Amino acid sequence: MRHYKTKEEIGSGFQYNQKQHRELNYNSLLTVDKSELTTMRTKYLIRDVWTNEQLDDLFMHLKEIIKERKE
Repeated sequence: MRHYKTKEEIGSGFQYNQKQHRELNYNSLLTVDKSELTTMRTKYLIRDVWTNEQLDDLFMHLKEIIKERKE
């Protein structure tokens, strides 16, 4: 099954189908804790933990998000 918004493959065995994901905003951040508004943890993970493949994936995702926001 594909995620309703990103269209990325998310596997099988999920409780909802693609239409229900979209309607319920499932797998979407609706409330965010104050601590999640900082990028510090992500910066440490990127530097110390993530592989080059994960960094490439993040880079492509960021480019897509920035492009969408400019439109």
